[in-house]
Amino acid sequence: MPTLADLHRDARERGIERYRTLTRDELSALLDGPRVAVRVDRHGPLAVIVLDDPPTRNALSSAVLDALDTVLADLERDTDVRLVALTGAGPVFCAGADIREYDALTDGGALLTDRGTAVLDRLAGLAVPTVALVNGHAVGGGIELALACDWRLIAPAAELRFVHATLGLTPGFGGLGRLARLVGDGMALRLLATADVISGRRAVQIGLGDGVVTAPEQRAEARRLADRVAVTDRSAVAAAKGALATGGRAAERAAFIASWPNRLLPDAARA
Repeated sequence: MPTLADLHRDARERGIERYRTLTRDELSALLDGPRVAVRVDRHGPLAVIVLDDPPTRNALSSAVLDALDTVLADLERDTDVRLVALTGAGPVFCAGADIREYDALTDGGALLTDRGTAVLDRLAGLAVPTVALVNGHAVGGGIELALACDWRLIAPAAELRFVHATLGLTPGFGGLGRLARLVGDGMALRLLATADVISGRRAVQIGLGDGVVTAPEQRAEARRLADRVAVTDRSAVAAAKGALATGGRAAERAAFIASWPNRLLPDAARA
């Protein structure tokens, strides 16, 4: 029979919050239940997507991509959500795509890149801001997943690495363009050509990350961020995000016109 310390360790690795407040029976029932590869934890205006498949180091298998797609579809319809965070259970954020699953398939490369790109584009296209809580190592498709979010908070001990070229591949989930937009073409090529390990602090220095936050503190920081976002108008933020993604004055003009019917007068906004 596992000790209480064992149950606490397993709960911590699963990312279960407030596990110390649960009884032994409650912990056992929770941990013995079927593992869900992708789950959503809700905290008021914050929705936290958790990749929960530690045996594969939270790899992006076809089943995980399907589950993530379903979760994102649900969040698209949830108007109470103001910020979506994404993290990994255990010590790893995401070990990347499960390329072995597609290796023996005819047109496996096309199937994988099309599926992964569609899911990550859906994440990037959410109407609300998104933040990757990079709690641990993120490599290959895992770092592409983080790049599909608007912001990235990275643990000091996390290691980011574009390992694609070491496998004879290029980024295939939209990460190439997103990386170049963040750090420039030259730095993007260097990171891909060398497959250098990037620390959390280095990631922030070159523009890959938006802050260095320890893994245990990342969710609390995401909650504070969600509370700040929640005081603004949801439709205005969505319009601004869409215009930024499209780019150009025409997109900005269209966003302003779309937000005009929901405008608040300054006195009302301060109330």
